[in-house]
Amino acid sequence: MCGIAGIVRFDGSSIGEGVLENFTNSMEHRGPDASGFEFYENRQIGLGHRRLSILDLTEAGRQPMSYGDGRYWICYNGEIFNFIELKKELEAKGFSFKTETDTEVVLAAYIAWGQDFLHKLNGMWAMAIWDQTKKELFVSRDRFGIKPFYFNFSANKFFAFASETYAFKYLEGFKCEIDGANLKLQQNDLYALEGRGLSIFNELYSIMPGHKATLSFDSKEIIQKRWYDITTEVKDRSNFSLEENAKEFYNLFYDSCKMRLISDVPVATALSGGLDSSSVYSVVNSLLKEGNSNRTNVNSQQAFVATFDGLESDETEYAKSVVAFLQGKGNYIGHKQVDIGLLEKETTMYNSLTNAPMYSVSSVYRNMRKNGILVSMDGHGVDEMLYGYKDMVYNLYNQMLIAHDVEGSKRISEVLTQLYHPNDRAELRSRTESQIREISSFKGQVKSKIKNTLRPILKSKVTSREGYKWDSLGIDIGESYDFSTMKVEERMLYNEFFQRTLPSLLKIFDYAGMVNSVEIRMPFMDYRLVEFVYSLPLNQKIGGGFTKYVLREAMKGKLPEDVRARTFKVGIGSPWEYWSKNELKEWRNDMLNSQKVIEGKELLGENCTDWSLINLALIK
Repeated sequence: MCGIAGIVRFDGSSIGEGVLENFTNSMEHRGPDASGFEFYENRQIGLGHRRLSILDLTEAGRQPMSYGDGRYWICYNGEIFNFIELKKELEAKGFSFKTETDTEVVLAAYIAWGQDFLHKLNGMWAMAIWDQTKKELFVSRDRFGIKPFYFNFSANKFFAFASETYAFKYLEGFKCEIDGANLKLQQNDLYALEGRGLSIFNELYSIMPGHKATLSFDSKEIIQKRWYDITTEVKDRSNFSLEENAKEFYNLFYDSCKMRLISDVPVATALSGGLDSSSVYSVVNSLLKEGNSNRTNVNSQQAFVATFDGLESDETEYAKSVVAFLQGKGNYIGHKQVDIGLLEKETTMYNSLTNAPMYSVSSVYRNMRKNGILVSMDGHGVDEMLYGYKDMVYNLYNQMLIAHDVEGSKRISEVLTQLYHPNDRAELRSRTESQIREISSFKGQVKSKIKNTLRPILKSKVTSREGYKWDSLGIDIGESYDFSTMKVEERMLYNEFFQRTLPSLLKIFDYAGMVNSVEIRMPFMDYRLVEFVYSLPLNQKIGGGFTKYVLREAMKGKLPEDVRARTFKVGIGSPWEYWSKNELKEWRNDMLNSQKVIEGKELLGENCTDWSLINLALIK
């Protein structure tokens, strides 16, 4: 896992001494082990790389890397988990290899199969490949956008890319200025930008997930196109029973974890105590105990847990239950004191808005790194596929009411009630029962007292041009997904995963790990498992009184029941409201009275949170 950067100049000028180096080295935290720089076309083109050594720790893994006669050069951030199988396939075709890295395999695969090689990859990546003969730069992102790729394009001047928007503050000739309209979009909806290829900065965009692009040095044109389409990969599995699908789910999940344990450095699990991360930890421990994993570091059974003593957000008891059940080793990270300097630094470098400080999320990976752990196995991606969020279930319940589906409303109301804190369930149950009686008695319009939390993206199509503002670049922006013809219950899951919540969370966790030089791997986001889940019928995704129904069935006997059947969801996050009234109260007040916060009010307006103002002040 690494940080990548590149510059292509179109005006005939060369890249100045130190320009690419400064641009790339601003991301040293992403790759503290080594740096590499290569220039082409009389320094009009340059690729930069910061390396975090995970596979083949020798100098042979240095990037940018070439293959064969030096025609092709790759600058790559990610991991391809099936690279060993691909390597064997390529060797059968006559290719030979000098390293034990997946990088060399990726470049050879590109040479062997052209751009179609992307469909053979199982992993996460953002990459750039320079072809010295065609004078073309090929770039791509993985299917779901796990790894980031930001760029600026000026047809008459330059094309520049990097793994973080923060790096562009160090790019000579580019001024990182806030885009007021995009800032407002993100302020109103924290998840509005990332899934649309936008940032809060003028002229800074991202290659879309599941897209590729080719930049011609001679014609100064860039064309972005979708290479992966989830809608063509989904197969109907409604004819299979829950038991059959749960078994297949577990098999795919098990294999996904097995592939993601391949590492030449220690691996650990970020454990919250919730179902998702606990499931990952369970399978990892099974693999290690069974000895059913290859090229895996033996010190890979630890769990790291963020604790919040005395707060409702504390899930320590559940995490300890999982560790004890699996006879693992837990590392518990308290938050009794907050390092303000570190909080400010992490906020500044994240370079975008969040709903709370990154501090608690980052602390898990910070402590991993202190303990010699360089790779984390995480449980991201399940909530978006299997109705894991409370407001998604509420939206589904609303739709059942609007459709006068009495039985469906009853089923979903049972799930919804269980997602709330036990103290709040009786009141909610009474309200939903009243609403269901109402639609049972009348076939008229559902009254407005029903809470409508449907997100705007569910109500209208996001077209390929809407919100992107790329027309001025004169480039093909690619093909955005259009889920508008789907049933609402399906559209919710697709939008959350591909266009809204998950793209933003992936950015957050990529940063939280990489700012601490820790790679995060996500077994639930193996494309085979994602395609499988989207092929399941609704009643196997949410049913039996549970969200994530098929996952819970798959994990029977593999987790303690207090975790497997747990419904009240907390989620990791910094307790900003508590901190701002206690240990961070003085700092908060000082920040709110600062000149930068006063200036930020002009951009955000009066109706903004204290943290939003402080957040913006730290990144401006």
